[in-house]
This record gives sequence, C-alpha cells and structure tokens, in this order.
Amino acid sequence: MTLQDMFRTVWFGKWLVLVSVLAALGGAYLYASGQEPEYASSTTVQLVDAETLGAAGVRLESDPSLVTSDAVTEAAAEELGDPDLAGTLAGRASAEYAVDNPSNVVITVTGTDSGDVVDWANAVGAAYVAALQSQFDADLAQMQERLDGLSGSIDQQQKAITEARRATAAASVGSTAPVDPVDGLLEAQYSTTMDQYQTLSGQLTQAQLLASPATILQNAVHATLVSIPASLVYAVAALAGVLVGIGLAVLRRGLDTKVRTSGAARRSAGAPVLARLSGTAAALKSSESEGTLPVARREATAYTRSVRELRTALQAAVENDSGSAVIVVTAADVETPRSFVAANLAASWALSGRSVVVLSGDLRQPRLNALLPASADAPARTGQGARARTAAVPTAIPHLSVHPALRTELDPADFLASDEVRALVEQLRATADVVIIDAPPMLVAADATILGSYADGVLLAVTIGHTPMGAVEESAERLRAANAALLGLALDGSDEGRQVTYEATYAYAGSGEGEDVVPEAETDAAEAVEDAEETEKPAGRTPRRTAEVEVEDADTGSAEQAEDDAATTEADERPARGHRSGDRAATAEGDVPTAAGAKDRAPAVAESA
Repeated sequence: MTLQDMFRTVWFGKWLVLVSVLAALGGAYLYASGQEPEYASSTTVQLVDAETLGAAGVRLESDPSLVTSDAVTEAAAEELGDPDLAGTLAGRASAEYAVDNPSNVVITVTGTDSGDVVDWANAVGAAYVAALQSQFDADLAQMQERLDGLSGSIDQQQKAITEARRATAAASVGSTAPVDPVDGLLEAQYSTTMDQYQTLSGQLTQAQLLASPATILQNAVHATLVSIPASLVYAVAALAGVLVGIGLAVLRRGLDTKVRTSGAARRSAGAPVLARLSGTAAALKSSESEGTLPVARREATAYTRSVRELRTALQAAVENDSGSAVIVVTAADVETPRSFVAANLAASWALSGRSVVVLSGDLRQPRLNALLPASADAPARTGQGARARTAAVPTAIPHLSVHPALRTELDPADFLASDEVRALVEQLRATADVVIIDAPPMLVAADATILGSYADGVLLAVTIGHTPMGAVEESAERLRAANAALLGLALDGSDEGRQVTYEATYAYAGSGEGEDVVPEAETDAAEAVEDAEETEKPAGRTPRRTAEVEVEDADTGSAEQAEDDAATTEADERPARGHRSGDRAATAEGDVPTAAGAKDRAPAVAESA
C-alpha cells in the first residue's frame, strides 16, 4: 500500500477515526475525573555500615520493611498528632535501599495533598531512625550488663587465686612435706575472663563512640506529582484513538468489497470510465418535483455537464460507417438509477440535433416510459423518406421519440431473445440516429446480456460506494461471454464539490445587461445550421453570418412549412456528427444535412426548448 493509498484509506474511514478519537477522549475524561492527583515526598536515612556495627558488637534489624511496621507508623502518627493516621501511613509509606549507596534508605510517602506528604515523610523517617536508635541503645545496655558480669567474675577469680596462694604459703612454713602449687585451672579461667572483658570493653567503647546507628541525611522538602497529568491522559487517549481509528479504517478498506474509486471500477470491469455523474441525487429530486428531465431544462448543473461528457464519450466509442448506433444502458446493481441516466442521455443526444428513439427493455420493472412520456400534441412518426415506420411516438423534447413499453406473456428473457425483438431493434436502428435501450440490471436476469448482443455496445452504470466490485467484474464477464461490447462505465456518486463545472462558472456571452440569452437548444440548432451551410459553400469561401443571425432568418419563415421540411430532412438525411463544441464526432460522407433542412428544423428546436 502506497502512502497515497494510505491517505485515501484514512479519508474514506475518517468517520471511524473521528469516532475512535471521541471514544478514547471520553474514556480519558472518565478516567481523569475519577482520579485524584497523587503526590510523593521522600526522606533519606543514612545507616552506619554493618561492618562498623559488627566491629562494635552491635546487631541491628535495619531492613527497610521496618518502615511500615506498627512501631514506626504509630510513632510517626503520634508525632503528627493523629494516632488514627498510623494505618494510612502503613499503606502509603515505602522504603528501599538507595541504588547508588546501600547504606542509605529512601523512605517515600504518597498522598493526595502535597503539603501532607512532606510532613508524613519526615515523620516516618524520624520514627524509623528512632526505632533503630532504640535497638542500638538496647544493645549497648546488654553489652554493659555483660561487661559488669565479667568484671564480677574477674574479682571473684582474683580473690580465689589470692586465697589459694596464701593457703599454700602457710602450709609450707615449718613443714618438710611438699606443698601443692596454686590450681592452674583458676588461673586459666581468670585469663579467659580477662580477655573477654577487655574485648567487650573495647566494643562498648567503640559503640559508645558511634552514638547513633542512623541519621537523617536529607529531609523531605517538596512533593512531586507522580500520577499521570490530565493533559497527558488526553494526549495519549487521542493518539490511541487515532491509531485505533486508522487500524479500523484499514481493516474496513481491506474487507470492503464496494467500488470506491474510478481506478477500482476500471480494473474490475476491464473497461474505461467514460464519465463520472455528479449531483445525481439532486437531479433526481428536481426531476420528480418539476416533472422534467434536468438535461431538458435550460440550467447549468454538475449533472447536466457530466451527462454531456458521457454523451461525447459514447459518440466516439460507437462511431461507425452506418451513421446509427444502438446503445444498451444497464447497471451492475439494482439501486443505480440506470433508467434516469438513459433518459437524460437520450435527451442530451436529441438536443444536439440527432434523431433518438428510446426503448424500455426492462419488462419486469419498466420506468423509462414514465420519465419520457409521449407528447399528446406531437404527431406519430410517418416514416417518410428512408426512415421506416415504427410505433415510436414523439416526446416534448425535439428529435426524441419513445417506443411504447413492450408487453408479453412469455418470460422476459425468452421474449427478448426472440426474432421479434431482434427485428424491432434493427427497425429502430433504421429509424433513428441513436437508439437507447434501457435494460434491467446485469445480475438480475439475462435480459441485459441478450439486448447487448443486438447493440453496438453496452454502457454499465456503477454507483461509487454502493456497487460491489464483484458485481462489476461478473457483469463485465457476462457481457464478454455473450460477445457484447462493453463500451465503458458511468460512475455515479462522484464528489460534486471537487468538480469545476463549465456551465456554473462560465457565463453565456449574451448574459450581460441589455443582451438576450440564447437558449441551449436554440444554440445547438444554430450550430447545426451553420455547420450545414459551411458544408454547402464553395471551398475558400468564408461564411459571414453567425448562427444567431441564421436562427433569426429561419424564424421568419412559415412555422408549418418548417415543421414539414424538418420532418422530411429528418427522414432523408442524418444530422452532422461533428460539433464545434467537442460534443459531436466526425460525420461520415453523405450524412451531412442540407443547410435548408437545418434552417427549417432550427425554429422548431428553439421553440420546443
């Protein structure tokens, strides 16, 4: 996935990202509102190293766990003046040896009030030092008692030795018998006791010099916020929400089977995208409320522009030597408004001067005839000249006729596959320049595939964000299997806001103050007149009359004669395919109408528009 694809994926899933961020921020708010700020303050206690204490004969229980003992916490609570605080101190106090110096113990107390935790830390530190001092003093007292005991033993042993020596001396006076010396055991005991006394006396002296086994190295001065700040909670939540949202968007895009881009539609169908229809929803709503097709009204919208682009692309795609074209309009899914597209496409072609006949090939849910009702005042086609007589009747749009809806008792697919329908399509081809057939959706039945085999090509309508890519692929495969030419795709649902519409931004030349605006249909007719006259003029001769003047001249003639001539010209000649505006293709030799016929048809076109 490229960076561009990633950005596109995130943009398509922007609502997922937004919802994820909002959900994460909501959770962060609940967390932050339920949490009180937590502060911590520390006191450092310096201990006399164990080697020195051992040399002094002192044994202390200085483990940091002593900090949370009842003796220490109760003493600290007493110092703070609140005996009930002992339990709180036991739960909020902790101690450990300093990493850089094992002889130092760091006592940390936490709480929700920055001032209280400083006092608590100092009180717990002082109580811990006092507890160690109490042990030290108790050891000194025991050493003193032992020393006093040894001193008494030494005195007794000295007295016993002295008495023994006196007795021995008295016995030896005036006696020739040998006298036993003083018992050596007494002297050995005396020597041992004296050594112990001297050792203990030295240890006691050293311990007394130490005075205290622990001191406060650094009192608690300030408290530090140890809980997560609310701002950091919100920042982490927002970041997590964005990441989760992007992950969901990527997952959604990976699992999404709908057509999202023109490139995806083109790859799925293996056919080009001929046009992207903009503003279809607004056009449908407008057509239902006003009862006329958007293309038939003189208004510049994104939808009418995109329909003209579609018409121009189809003209180039179906151009052939016969001068006529049969196009089937179908859709890859049921919801795409293919009938509306077909009706506007036919109206656009007719307003460009072509004779157009529309046929509803949807026998299951026919809708095209309702969009293009026959005109009650318009006469039926007579089939003058080279045109064959058909059942098609004119509509209110010039050059546009509609064939009555087909009726049959057979299955629609069986009826459409009959020679009768094939002959009807060929008859309509001989009758008009363009035949537009509205067919049911491709995957509903075989109707569209059958009609496509009779036509010069098939236009497949696809709705962006709705039509599954699998439906587009299968529709294209079915058409290819039936040897029906897939001309291209019409994508519905493009972003109208990103389109720059010519009609909406480029004013007509006659829209200035004091000038008349030339209607769209009249302009198309005038261009047809001018093109026809240019064809009849000798080479090298430059026409000097504009299309507007020619239309004005055409309007001076008899209206009835103009209608008759227009019908005759329509039957015998085919309008020019080339349009100077880019909407008309090159004209085959012999298909250019005469200037007189084009002039006669122009007033009727302008009047109808």
